Parts: sequence; C-alpha cells; structure tokens
Amino acid sequence: MQRKGLALALVALLAGGGALLAQPDAVTAGEYKRPKKLAVPADAPELWQSECGSCHMAYPPGLLPPKAWEQHMSTLGQHYGSDASLDPAEEQQIRDFLLRASGNNRLPVEGADVAGEPPKITATRWFKRKHHEVSAKKFARESVGGPGNCVACHRNAERGSFHKTKIPR
Repeated sequence: MQRKGLALALVALLAGGGALLAQPDAVTAGEYKRPKKLAVPADAPELWQSECGSCHMAYPPGLLPPKAWEQHMSTLGQHYGSDASLDPAEEQQIRDFLLRASGNNRLPVEGADVAGEPPKITATRWFKRKHHEVSAKKFARESVGGPGNCVACHRNAERGSFHKTKIPR
C-alpha cells in the first residue's frame, strides 16, 4: 500500500516537472532565460523591416513577450521621444506580426525605465545579465552607439542570432 502511494506521489511530481520542462521560457531559480526561438520568421513583413528598421534595428520579436510588443504598438505616437505613428492598416499588420512571432516568449513584461514608457530590451534582466561585463564606456563608443545597437557586436542580430562577438573599437 505504501508503494502505491509513493508511486502516485512520484507520478504527480514528474507530471508537474514536465509542465516546467514544456515551457522553455520559464523562470528558473529567479533567473530569466532568453527565449529559445529568436530567429526572425521567414514570413516577416517587409513593412515591419522598413518601418521599424528605419530608425533602429528591427528587433527580433522573440526578444520581448507579446504584451510588451502590444505596449510598443499602443504608444507609437510617443515612441521614446519620437512620433512613430503609422497608418492604422500598417500598424495592425506590424502588430499582428509582432504578437504572432513573439508568442514563444512567456517571460513577464519588464524593462520599462520610466512609468508609462514601453519596455526596453536593454533594461530587461536577461539583457543586463548577458551584458554585465560590457561597461557603459564601451556602449558609448561611437562605433557601438549604445546598448540598443545589437548589430555593432552581434553580426547576425537582425536575424535573431546573438552569438558572442568582439566589441568594436
């Protein structure tokens, strides 16, 4: 009888652990992991690349969860000090893409430096943990241009590949 109870407890434990394994973006020991699927989908609309990429790198949607992209798209009239407003149909096309393509990111929304401002990828715990060794002085280099210019150090960042590379001089 005790074996049966132990077996049931083991099954319950494994079933609960399986739920954690099924969510690759789960919080582990208080540490956030980067979403595993960062590659930009092949069906990414040219409109997203041209509009978002006209002022900065068109960030891979998987870097933020869908709710964060919704915040970005809802505040385009005041996008970090710029008016990035779009035609409603264009805005909807980009919004739909970002929400669909970021669906694998189940991390909580974080990274807003100022209340009411949309989240910044560079202010997330994941980004800070991965870039803790990069000084503000290195980010400020003219060849880098700030922490949001991923392509300065990660050659394939626009495709969602953030393998370590050397920081430009």
